[in-house]
Amino acid sequence: MLGQRAVLQLKHNETTSQMSATRQSWPNLQPLPTQHSALSLQREFTEQEYECICRGVIPESMEDKWFIFIEEDTLYMHRSWTGYCIYQLHLIRKDTTYRVGNTFVNRDASQYSWVDDRYDEKLVMFLIDSLLLGGLLLGGLLLGERAPFPIAAHVPVGIAQDLHLHHVVGAGQRAAEKPKELTILGILKWIGQWFLWLIKR
Repeated sequence: MLGQRAVLQLKHNETTSQMSATRQSWPNLQPLPTQHSALSLQREFTEQEYECICRGVIPESMEDKWFIFIEEDTLYMHRSWTGYCIYQLHLIRKDTTYRVGNTFVNRDASQYSWVDDRYDEKLVMFLIDSLLLGGLLLGGLLLGERAPFPIAAHVPVGIAQDLHLHHVVGAGQRAAEKPKELTILGILKWIGQWFLWLIKR
């Protein structure tokens, strides 16, 4: 099995012709509002991972929910539809690695409704691993480490979690997952769970 370094190098080689995201790559970007919270993240990236992070993410369709770019070692993560800045991370170089420094999350309720710092710490790591360090599937094999998608406490189990994943992340991760076989019983069960979730909101 290939190591993480080989996978990331392969991804880098395959995408050298692609344009890296910059602030000018997407319209209507909003700055991080004054209402924000600091997150506590413990993570280091290799030089190869940093190269992948520097490419950012430029949405290609309406199903792509995030626009991400790096500028002066600060990673900006914006929702693509609204341009709102949700996360902002500063990366600090230490020898041959890059450590996550000051990290902030949007807490303007008119732009971002979540208020759980622990959830956001898990989500931002999932987004980085999945959208920026994506090249994890090769020949059907899952390679390297990947943060799991965090499920918010109010989201019921089942297909509702898939809808939550699509709402938060978009279509970018669907190809990396095994399709679910839908049955009449499964659909009815999901509808029941979804109605219970709606009633409890």
